[in-house]
Amino acid sequence: MSQSSWTNTKGINLEKSSNKSWQFVVAAVLLVAAVVFVVFNAFNSTGGTQLYVTVDEYLAQESTLSGRDLRVTGWVVGDSIEYTQIDAENSRLEFDIVDDLANPTNRLHIVAFNEPKPDLLQHEAQALVEGQADGNGVFMANKDGLLLKCPTRYEGEQPVIES
Repeated sequence: MSQSSWTNTKGINLEKSSNKSWQFVVAAVLLVAAVVFVVFNAFNSTGGTQLYVTVDEYLAQESTLSGRDLRVTGWVVGDSIEYTQIDAENSRLEFDIVDDLANPTNRLHIVAFNEPKPDLLQHEAQALVEGQADGNGVFMANKDGLLLKCPTRYEGEQPVIES
């Protein structure tokens, strides 16, 4: 590249530095490309977003939500919990979740493969399950996609006051 230079009326030589403007353009292009990449991956249907629904919302829209990556929340129905150890390395955990324990008619059946049976999996535990429904009324949990909150863990405890 050739350098351009100018001389003003006072005889001071002014040189145009094209190197710094070139670096600015490259940095701006890289920044825009990074932002476009992040946005594209966030909205990519296979990778980023999960719809968060309750059991009743899922059952109302089951035909449109089948096969999508979802997060479903509900209360565990204790008498539906079944854990089967298939062999030394494989297991199957099944249970139902509902939105209203007083009226457990709308149930969603959850199946998780090769997950240990959590200690917190009990009647009235609140569950958040990540996975996909198979279209037959069964919600298949992702690996490590089962999160539970104990219903009695924080009841009746007094705060600790240190002096």
